[in-house]
Amino acid sequence: MRPLLISVGSRGDVQQFLALARGLLTAGHRPVLAAPRLFEPLVAGHGVEFAPLNDEMFALQDSVKGQGVRAAITAARSVRPMLRRLLDDQAALAARSADVIVYHPKSLGGPYIAEKLGVPALAGLLIPLYMPTSAFPSPIFPVRPPAPLNRASWRVAAAIEAPYRSTIRTWRAEALGLRDGFVPMAELVKTGNVLHAWSPQLLPAPADWPASARPIGFWTMPADDDWTPPEQLARFLEQGEPPVYVGFGSSTTGDPELLTAAVLEGVRLAGRRAVLATGWGALRPGAVTDDVLVIKEAPHGWLLPRVAVAVHHGGVGTAAAALRAGVPQVVRPFVGDQPFWAARLHHLGVAPAPLRGRLTAARLAAAVENAAALAPAARTLAEHVAAEDGVAAAVARIADCARYRA
Repeated sequence: MRPLLISVGSRGDVQQFLALARGLLTAGHRPVLAAPRLFEPLVAGHGVEFAPLNDEMFALQDSVKGQGVRAAITAARSVRPMLRRLLDDQAALAARSADVIVYHPKSLGGPYIAEKLGVPALAGLLIPLYMPTSAFPSPIFPVRPPAPLNRASWRVAAAIEAPYRSTIRTWRAEALGLRDGFVPMAELVKTGNVLHAWSPQLLPAPADWPASARPIGFWTMPADDDWTPPEQLARFLEQGEPPVYVGFGSSTTGDPELLTAAVLEGVRLAGRRAVLATGWGALRPGAVTDDVLVIKEAPHGWLLPRVAVAVHHGGVGTAAAALRAGVPQVVRPFVGDQPFWAARLHHLGVAPAPLRGRLTAARLAAAVENAAALAPAARTLAEHVAAEDGVAAAVARIADCARYRA
């Protein structure tokens, strides 16, 4: 089988598709992973064929970070031509042979490449996005609506895609020669094949979802046990009690120095050592004490089992890594689906109430101590999550989809 995987988004998005590609490779298939060019080093060394896609929008995000509203508005004018170039790179994938396509909805072009090739397509969703339910609101809905409006809140996903539909429709006709029968992404996912790649322990399927939409488990990279940490990190971990991990991934803030100061003081008030991962810039430490180690990043699969508490932004990839590690969590959500996952972790008893709004040292210190008391619940939940194999389940579904076409 020759599966084509298309992922666009953050490192967390691409890494989970890489985990799926590795699973397909191990099962004897020949996957191709198409993702933004800057993630080529992430894929290198895993034996997976890589097809680079335009990554200008990442550079645009970096250029306007912290520059204010006017810079963001000016940058927005550049998005459409950048999107067209990203879509054109995806159109070039149609020259390859493929039996089935698995796409991240952020790619915007995945299902139409499958349409051009005449092969099945499955949406790989790392969060619930297009499958309405009355059980809970859309994770990306900006406020929590009254329960009777839960189902209506799911229209927000289609609304986010709407501004780009004219670009996609034009590209679909000009680059792929598909002039009739355009169906928006939201409708394609809702009525087609979908792989919900999160643990049912984190979020089980509601009763009003079809059986095909049940979550199959996280797409997890193999254990990082053979990863060699920098000497400074290894030495820091050996020199005392397990530290608190603090990292906000690709999230950003208008005042990283203020946030960092609150984090450092909060860790001190809690009487804990800490490893701070600066990520994309939400944390910007200056001088730190001997009880704090600053790193850019480290594999969560290796680092989180070695810490006492994980403080993070609520991205589902980081939440999943902490769940697998059996470590309690403190979540300070920023945007998007992060408040949704923060609430879920609190509901499951592996995190205290989310730290919404301005983070203060006192609030963080109290949350860290409250989280530490939840360690037994975190370890128990980790045992259940470890029994799942989302990659294997996805490989089986993809193979069935390709065989059905044949």
